[in-house]
Amino acid sequence: MTSPPTTPAKAADYRGKAWVTRPRPGVDRMSSAWLIRRFIDANATFVFTDAAKAPRAIPFDTFDAEFGHHGNHCTFETLCDRFGITDVTVGHIGRIVHDLDLKETTYGEPDTVTIGRLVEGLRRAQPEDDALLKAGIDMFEALYQSMQSASPASRSKPRTSPARRGRKSTSRPAAKRS
Repeated sequence: MTSPPTTPAKAADYRGKAWVTRPRPGVDRMSSAWLIRRFIDANATFVFTDAAKAPRAIPFDTFDAEFGHHGNHCTFETLCDRFGITDVTVGHIGRIVHDLDLKETTYGEPDTVTIGRLVEGLRRAQPEDDALLKAGIDMFEALYQSMQSASPASRSKPRTSPARRGRKSTSRPAAKRS
């Protein structure tokens, strides 16, 4: 583990790039790829090889990578720190990823064991790295969405689909019961 860089990273500087990591992604690489696609570059591509073989790609979760393990942080946490991602739900996911990747019980989130089982199941079910990463990204997006809908903050806000925003409601008030 190397010392973490202290300068903030700007998402705009990392758009349109390929990211390189080791084959057979696990929880930290799956969640980090999801984080990259959701918060840094929706069109990011991923390569599975030795970083030296992909010199133009941005290494993540590889030995001595700028975006890797630093101190007691896993790659997911490093990416959040460097890119200033402070979303509450992302923080919750980060605690799960931390405990699974570092094999700790620091945070003890109740979903940790289940997410670990899902990641292991995906690794067994998907022999191809690209398919495995896509399934992992989809799983973390589903987790994010489910946590968003379950959080107290999201329950206090009206939820409308993007297609319905800005339209007048055509529903009528419910009839009062006596």
